[in-house]
Amino acid sequence: MAPSPAASSASAASVAPGASTPPPAPDGSPPPSAASGAAPSPAPRPSIPPGLRDALDAAEKAIAAGDADASDKHLSAADALAGGDAHLEYLVARGRAARFAHTGDFEHAAAALVSVIPAIAQHPELPDEFWAHNAMMMLREAQGDPASALAEDDQATLCAARGTWDPEGRDTLAFQKDRWHRAYLTRMLAESRSGSAKRALIAYAQAALDEYRPRGFPESVAVLEAYFAALDGRREAALSAARRVDPAKDDDVEDLYLVVVGLEAGGDHASADAVRRVMRGSTGVHVSRAIMLHWLDLDAAAPRGHGFTPWHAAR
Repeated sequence: MAPSPAASSASAASVAPGASTPPPAPDGSPPPSAASGAAPSPAPRPSIPPGLRDALDAAEKAIAAGDADASDKHLSAADALAGGDAHLEYLVARGRAARFAHTGDFEHAAAALVSVIPAIAQHPELPDEFWAHNAMMMLREAQGDPASALAEDDQATLCAARGTWDPEGRDTLAFQKDRWHRAYLTRMLAESRSGSAKRALIAYAQAALDEYRPRGFPESVAVLEAYFAALDGRREAALSAARRVDPAKDDDVEDLYLVVVGLEAGGDHASADAVRRVMRGSTGVHVSRAIMLHWLDLDAAAPRGHGFTPWHAAR
């Protein structure tokens, strides 16, 4: 999905410079907007000690440089500076998840977030748990487990329902996130099933897309339609939907991955290669970027390769 309140991608390791400014969401999306009007504003996030911010920034640079030893050193230093604060420990876990995702170790990336979820779940005034489950969805996909990813989607929706952060925008954000992911993940899961189970899952996925369509974003609808058509073998529909997304304007790597799937399924290999170049030319330390580039590599090896991707979800 596009980098908006309905985005579906990645996990940045960086933190925002302002002490009370929310850091980027773990999926790379902008932070939820501040509440306004009569609704009470959520409590400000705890300030980030300068030493912790410096350690996280240094870890991000090391991850980008491919220096796992240095990133581990900086993340250990950051962990010591978090001081048992749930929000600060979440920031460190988010950085550690990015570190492992960039080396293809998705189990340790997921474990880093799992370790802090019980603590951040005690803070409904902060959106940390919501974004942690959002990142976990992607990591479970990377592990080839869309059923577990759907469970993470359920948990994100539930924690938004009991949360108090962003009183004006939280429900809309949760709805958009839930229906987009429910459509995507359920259609993905259907590829590993057969008979009546597959038919039912495809119908459930389509129902979620139909609910998302009037309240979602055009690019987000287009990439789902491209994906569904690609899996259905409807080449012209996949190509048409994929061409509705402009790679120069949509910088969300998960959107672009699904654009590649639609273009390839529709036979436009040259355009698919152009989008791959855009994806590989992107920068930043994000769980989503690591996963999308991993999937590009696996798809390029198909059918010789052995590995799960949304395009080859039957594996």
